[in-house]
Amino acid sequence: MVDEAVQQYKDYYESDDEEQTFFQYIDRLSNRDKIRFMEIFEDFTVDKTDGKEYVSIEKREYNPELSVLSNMVLDLVDFKDRVRPLSNDIAMLEAATKYQKQNAAQMLDEQRAFEQLLEDVRAGKDPVEAASGRLASADEGYSSIEVPEK
Repeated sequence: MVDEAVQQYKDYYESDDEEQTFFQYIDRLSNRDKIRFMEIFEDFTVDKTDGKEYVSIEKREYNPELSVLSNMVLDLVDFKDRVRPLSNDIAMLEAATKYQKQNAAQMLDEQRAFEQLLEDVRAGKDPVEAASGRLASADEGYSSIEVPEK
């Protein structure tokens, strides 16, 4: 991380002539100074946006053949055995995403796509059409017809 911090500093000030002598000094820093220099390092490949999202976990389907109390007991068991562990996993993933490194080019492409979407919305286009880039036809939609097995 120290090397990355030093390289980031050098990249930022590479065009300044007065910094060239400091580059020689920075290569010979003591360990204590390296740690202090590392504290100012900012990693731009880590996504710092606070993505507030939610996840819906489907409830167990009600069984009409059982009584209300039996369904309630099954709901409690389902919560204990499925919903609670799943929600803990989701919470851990959400907490860990802010430390995950991303590809810098991919982050820039996603940012450009989002800015283009905002421009399309400001221009008065439908957000769904702007995101998909095409018009949805009436033939494309939900069909309740089951696909026959071969």
